[in-house]
Amino acid sequence: MACVLQLVVAVVVGGLVIGACIAALIPGTRDLAGANDTAGSVTDAMSPLSQRTTVYANDGVTEIGVLGLEDRQHASLDEVPQVVIDAVVATEDRTFWTNPGFDLRSLLRALDENVTQGRITQGGSTVTQQLAKLRLVGLDRDLNRKARELVMAYRMNAEMPKGQILEEYLNSVYFGQGSHGIKSAAERFFVTIDAETGLERPKRLDELNLADAALLAGGIRNPEGDNPFLQPDRALERRNEVLGMMVEEEYITLAEAYVAAFTPLPTKVPPAELRPDNFFVEEVQRRLLQDERLGATPEERENAVLRGGLHVVSTMDIAAQFNAQAAIDNVLPDRPPFTGALVAMDPQTGAVKAVVGGAGFEESQYNIATQPPGRQPGSVYKVITVAAALEAGYSPNDLVNGSSPCMIEGYGRNGLGKGPALNAEGGGGGTRSLRQQTSSSVNCAFLRLTEELGVDKIADMAHRMGIPDIEGVRVLPTTPNVTSITLGAIEATPLEIATVGSTLAADGVRHDPIFYDRVLGADGEVVIDNTTVEGEEVLSEDIASCEIDILRDTITSGTGRAARIDRDAAGKTGTTDARKDAWFLGMTPGLVAAVWYGAPDPPISGAGFGGSYPAQVWRAFMLAELADEPVLEFGEPGPSCSRPGGRIGSPGPVASAPTTPPVENPEPIPPPPAAALPPPAEPPAPEQPPVEGP
Repeated sequence: MACVLQLVVAVVVGGLVIGACIAALIPGTRDLAGANDTAGSVTDAMSPLSQRTTVYANDGVTEIGVLGLEDRQHASLDEVPQVVIDAVVATEDRTFWTNPGFDLRSLLRALDENVTQGRITQGGSTVTQQLAKLRLVGLDRDLNRKARELVMAYRMNAEMPKGQILEEYLNSVYFGQGSHGIKSAAERFFVTIDAETGLERPKRLDELNLADAALLAGGIRNPEGDNPFLQPDRALERRNEVLGMMVEEEYITLAEAYVAAFTPLPTKVPPAELRPDNFFVEEVQRRLLQDERLGATPEERENAVLRGGLHVVSTMDIAAQFNAQAAIDNVLPDRPPFTGALVAMDPQTGAVKAVVGGAGFEESQYNIATQPPGRQPGSVYKVITVAAALEAGYSPNDLVNGSSPCMIEGYGRNGLGKGPALNAEGGGGGTRSLRQQTSSSVNCAFLRLTEELGVDKIADMAHRMGIPDIEGVRVLPTTPNVTSITLGAIEATPLEIATVGSTLAADGVRHDPIFYDRVLGADGEVVIDNTTVEGEEVLSEDIASCEIDILRDTITSGTGRAARIDRDAAGKTGTTDARKDAWFLGMTPGLVAAVWYGAPDPPISGAGFGGSYPAQVWRAFMLAELADEPVLEFGEPGPSCSRPGGRIGSPGPVASAPTTPPVENPEPIPPPPAAALPPPAEPPAPEQPPVEGP
């Protein structure tokens, strides 16, 4: 025993004098030579802790998601209730406040057992030793590691105040059930009823009571074996043991222990992993992992996002998100697999206010609202064609033949040569102004315009307004045999379509979508600031204001009358072949939203027209979202709208503008509950399948 005591003293003071008696008693003691090889400050040598990233709504307060590999949030010792401190000290290290980093009595008992066994079987570790093991020397069970642990604990105690040691320990230790550190353990293990809302929420650290503290302290020794969700009987027994130790140390009375012993165990199991649980946070994470301001390599960005304890203030507006989901839920019928998606943006900043990505995150984690390639947008793409035409010098007053069928390049057999294309309404159109053909969304009129304008100009405009090429996913065409680009044959996401609309609503300035305003590091310093990002002017204000004026007609008298609201608004409907996808893009000066309706995978017929359900969803969303907002007006149309008209493409009979142009839906009325809505009206099927329509 004297030799063992000599070893303890030698190790604790950092010496390396190893007597023959020690060598005889403990095999492998030559490994002790490396026990004191850490130079410099022990504090500086401690490994950094992985912390979770928290995502907030745009108010900077409301938490909407957490990201990370370990659920840990740093807590200062001042935040930890005294009852928790007492429970941990009573359970893990009764002499913590007075020992020099080790407890000699416990250590001698453990060493005596280890000498007898010839290996490490007991630790006798203090809180300081456990911290040294977790943050400095590792978890291997061998004599060299144990010796280093003792040396580091002794040095740590000499260099750090007791409060700092305990704070680091409480943030480092694992409590089980995915809970790293005391703050996350409080949140993940316990729930309470919020006094203001009456709703259930996780407990804050300062809300832990005696029973909670005893349960958490008891789980440190064996986090999974004493897990209340997996082993409730063992957890209850262990909690009572801790209460008994707290009585022995006179931290609590026997009566207090008795009351706490009858407190029910927590039963609501926390999620196993930190991952997004809604479409908005999922998109925030995806963009953070691509943001080179957080690191030059994928590995650096992953460490920053999943380990760095960031505080992300997103652009989500809680009210807008609620209104978007409510509009989808209340307007769309319950017709699985059909579902809806919506993206709402501030056109002046690019801030994305709301995202509804489909049937629900739990059912499908494919976010059709934001993840490429998206779906064919149908005649919503005509918005891009009009912008390209106006920029090329065309006038809204130009006459264009919309008669159907029309012989168009790229519509022949196998997409080669000329072939017949049809209007979605099966005929009609005549020769009318580009403004009128846009309002009625006449396919053949736009196909003839595209033949004369050129596909390359439309593809370039799509790029500039917000629809990128994505290698391996989507490539915008530049050759004449894809004239159907004007009818939305190239996929796009609702987010990209919303960006197109935002560019027009912002007088031709494109603001790329922003999902987070600010990102703060764990230290509170701003790492990313998106609040002053400037947009890029991609269209002249004259052309943008002229097109807004043209697209007003879609809502007031054209295919999108179901979207009419008591505000200045512009929009465009879209419908694809066999009515597999239905769209509505609508714009006001302060808010733009794109709505899609269809069956995600695989696409099937039956979504109807964009002027039906999507327009009604947009209307319901805008009425709710703008109810208390000031009324804003778009500017007056610029000179481009006053150009004299000529004739576009092949001539045809001139049709007088009808009093009521052909539309996709009847005069709108406020949408009734979803269950009462009839299915969208289907026009008679033409003799051959229509191409993308309005």
